[in-house]
Amino acid sequence: MPDIRPIGPQDPGRVGGHRITGRLGGAVYLAESPAGERVVVRLLPTGLDGERLLAAVEPLRQVSAFCTAEILDTGTADGRPYIVSEYIDGPTLKEAVVADGTLHGAALHRLAVGTVTALVAGHQAGVTHGGIRPENVILGPDGPRVIDFGVAGAFPDSGSGATRPVGVPAFTAPELLHGADPAPPSDLFAWAATLVYAATGRSPFDGGSTAVTVNRVVHDEPVLEAVPDDLRGVVASCLAKDPAARPAASDVLLKLIGELLTADLGPAPSPAPAARRSRGLLLGAGAVAIALVSAGAVYLTVPERAIPAAASPPAERSASPAGEPLPAATATATRETVLYPLEEVAKASKDVTLPGVGVTLHEHPEDPVRLGAYVRLTRPAATFAREKGKDTFREVDPGTLPVLSPDERFAALNPSEKFTQSDIDYLKITEVATGEAFTVPTVKQPFEGFSQPMWSADGSTVLLSIRESAKRVIAGFAIVDVRARKSTFVVTEHIGGENDLFTFAPGGLVARRYFDGKKTGADFFDLEGQVVRTMHWVGDPRGIDWFSPSGKLFYTVCPKREQGLCVWDTATGNRRQTVPLGHEGLRVLGWFNENHLLVQRPAGKNRQVQVVDFTGGVQRVLAGLEAGEEKAYLRFTRRQAS
Repeated sequence: MPDIRPIGPQDPGRVGGHRITGRLGGAVYLAESPAGERVVVRLLPTGLDGERLLAAVEPLRQVSAFCTAEILDTGTADGRPYIVSEYIDGPTLKEAVVADGTLHGAALHRLAVGTVTALVAGHQAGVTHGGIRPENVILGPDGPRVIDFGVAGAFPDSGSGATRPVGVPAFTAPELLHGADPAPPSDLFAWAATLVYAATGRSPFDGGSTAVTVNRVVHDEPVLEAVPDDLRGVVASCLAKDPAARPAASDVLLKLIGELLTADLGPAPSPAPAARRSRGLLLGAGAVAIALVSAGAVYLTVPERAIPAAASPPAERSASPAGEPLPAATATATRETVLYPLEEVAKASKDVTLPGVGVTLHEHPEDPVRLGAYVRLTRPAATFAREKGKDTFREVDPGTLPVLSPDERFAALNPSEKFTQSDIDYLKITEVATGEAFTVPTVKQPFEGFSQPMWSADGSTVLLSIRESAKRVIAGFAIVDVRARKSTFVVTEHIGGENDLFTFAPGGLVARRYFDGKKTGADFFDLEGQVVRTMHWVGDPRGIDWFSPSGKLFYTVCPKREQGLCVWDTATGNRRQTVPLGHEGLRVLGWFNENHLLVQRPAGKNRQVQVVDFTGGVQRVLAGLEAGEEKAYLRFTRRQAS
């Protein structure tokens, strides 16, 4: 809980419609928004150019706020610019280390991933933080958040002798001490120094005084002996004196994800409240002089520079680590930008009518997704699977929904009637064309296969969520090797509710909806059942087909449900798009291709299965369903690439 002090007679009572309720320190206030939400109001020094302020801060409003404090508003009050941001309830990293000691193990790794992810998001939006340090990292209830992103860019320079803050020397890159402008490499330096503080309780350059600390930053190597081995290499590379030698934030994120995927971190803990040598100060003639030290910040004289009206994303270095970890995104998108080369949606070339259920398919031979199976809900109820390469459907076992393999040859069926002949559950695999079938034992009571089967992209394995029926919880998952006719049951370190089903995720992982009673998101598990990544900010994944064909993206119902669907970057967790679809009668069915989703929703008196783009526009109607009582449940299949 941050230290909130009462306001005094000199403090403002209201700023831009936000009622001030407490002081957080300096000119930073806790406030109540017009909507009644707690927010943070930061008053900036008088004399700042309002247009420059907006130009510096506006790109951040396009950045997903899961690892940063979301910028909510900017403006000017009584001639003084201000920034309104999201309030994060939690201690700063500095407060947590002072009160509870240093971070280690999983807590330290999650801090590293969360904070560098914030840098990736900001840098891709063209914004440099310019002042990362332990006081600017808050350990919130949903993970670490980097605050004050972009505030440094709001301070213009105005002629000879002007000053600007460059942060605390112990966390300031050497080029900034020489008068350079903040840039992504300087953020990486400050991030690494902050991570060292989290692990050791000290900056790697702390000299006990400003002069000695500045000298160590400029000349000495960092002291990293107490930093864990699996983090020391990436930290050292970010602390290089030469900015050009430091990796890009996206490269660091890839490296950390690779470490997480191979490290045994143990069970995920609750959110954590997450060397010195003497040498004289030696600043040459080309170095800048310290003008003054005030309130813990160093102000340096710097030459005048202009803040661009609109910043463009910096060029990121390409990463090529071994093992091909999850890819980093290359752009932060709005609704007007293209994430990846567009895959066109071909117009329908034929209609296929499903007899007796009021469904007409509008198909094209090259469709990457088409109806693979359906259940007739009217009497007599029956189940049908599509025959490979045909428009005809063959009746298969009743009472269950078949899931067609990507090559459209086999159907996987999880029986609805359990344990009729033994206490062993099983998965049934049927060759649709011939009707030949075999079963693979999966689990023994009290466990049972609970979800629709999910095929891997190559059709070699099937994933099932496993329920402990007496407790009505999802306790793990089963991987069925279809060729070997064997299965492996994995009990996970965290259980979930009956709606928290597993799905295949990129990088050899599985993922599951996360829900703690209030917040929804995603957990990523390795094949031993250990959580290796968490994204508890992304909203509510639906079904078991929420990853795009490449695995680079996934969708959820947005955290603020009225926004529609949110599309997220799998590697970084950045929000890539908000798809305004509404929720009335909406059923999200999955992905059509890399930049189109498949949804079922009302269309006049009838219903339609639609292919929609990221703006919510309907590009194609894939199926029409007659008005009235729903007569069929449809299951679409992603076809194997030819």
